[in-house]
Amino acid sequence: MFWGWRGSWFAVMIAFGMISPAFAIPVGFNQAWFKSDYGKQYLDGAFDPVEVNRIFKLAKSGGADQVRLWLFETTNYPMLIWSPEGRITGIREDYVRNVVRMLGIARENGIRIYMTLLDPQVYRPDKTDQDHARFKWIVNSTGGREFHQAALGPLLRTIHEAGFSDRISRIDLANEMDAAVNRFAFEGGWNGASKFLCDWRAFIHSQAGFESTPVSASLRLHPLLMLPGSLFERKGSMACADFFDFHSYADRGRIHRCDEIRKYSSAGEKAVILGEFGQAYFTHCYSDELQFRNTRAYIESANACGFKEALAWRLSDIREGENPEARYSFEAFGTTRPAFDLIRAENGRSSRP
Repeated sequence: MFWGWRGSWFAVMIAFGMISPAFAIPVGFNQAWFKSDYGKQYLDGAFDPVEVNRIFKLAKSGGADQVRLWLFETTNYPMLIWSPEGRITGIREDYVRNVVRMLGIARENGIRIYMTLLDPQVYRPDKTDQDHARFKWIVNSTGGREFHQAALGPLLRTIHEAGFSDRISRIDLANEMDAAVNRFAFEGGWNGASKFLCDWRAFIHSQAGFESTPVSASLRLHPLLMLPGSLFERKGSMACADFFDFHSYADRGRIHRCDEIRKYSSAGEKAVILGEFGQAYFTHCYSDELQFRNTRAYIESANACGFKEALAWRLSDIREGENPEARYSFEAFGTTRPAFDLIRAENGRSSRP
C-alpha cells in the first residue's frame, strides 16, 4: 500500500465499506501539553501562543470543538510558590496569565477546554523525594485545602474575571485517579479517593463561574485493573462525579466493561465519555494502518457501548528524531495521518441534522 497517496486510500476505504457510514458521537482530541513542555507549558520561556493557536486550528480542522489539556501535571509543581517549610503560598503570575491567554485563543478558534488538574501517573510510592511527597500531601485533606486557597482558587477566579469560565467544558481532577489509589496515595484507599472527589468538586462549584461545571476524576479500563464494585452506585466511590470518564488502550479497539457501561448509560443518570483512546501501550509500532483501524474500531465501540463522546490520544507530537510517543499522535513528523482524516469525516457526519 502506498501510504503517501492518503486521499485516494481514504476514499477506497469508504467505497469498500471499511468505514461506517455514520457515527453518532462527536470525537475530540487530547493534547495534554504543548510541544514537549510537560509540567512547564504555561510558564514564561515555554508558553508559545503561536503553537497554541496552531493546535486549536488543527483540532478544529478535524471537526473537533473540544480539546483536553492538563494544568498541574508534575510532582514538583513549578507553577506553585513554595515556602522553605514546603507549604504552598501562591501560584506564579506568568502561569496564570498564560492559562488565560490560552483560553482566549481557544475562544477565537471555537474550542472548549476539558481541563485536567493532577496526573497520578507520575506518582511513585517507592520514591521518597520531596516531589512525590508533595503529590500525596496535596491529594489529602490538609494539602488539598492549601492548594485550593493558594493556587486553584486564584486561578479559577482570574479565569472567571477575564470572562473565560465558559471555555471550560468540564474538569477532570486527576488523570486516571485509580493509579493513585493503587499506589496508596489516598488515605483510606477508595474511601480517601471518594472524599477527594467530593471535597474538590464542592470547592470548584463554590467558585464564581464554575457553579455548574461538570467535575469528575478519570479512570482506566483494562481487564487486569480493578475498579470499585460500587462504581456506578448512587452512594458508591464515585458518587460525587458529575460524569464518568474512562480511558482505554487496545489495538483492536475493544472496550472493557462495555455491557456494564451501556446499561448504566442507557439509564441516563450521568454522561459517560471515552476521555482517551489509542493503540496498546506496549505496541511500539508506528503504523498508519494500525492507527486507522484502531481509531475506527474505538469510535464504533464507543458508540456501541453508550459513550456520549470520545477523545483521541494525542493530537500532535512534532518532536523530531527517535520519538516512540509519535505512534499515538494524529499529527506526527510534520503531517497529519490517515486516522485524522477519518475523525474529520466522522465528525462531519455526526454534525449533520
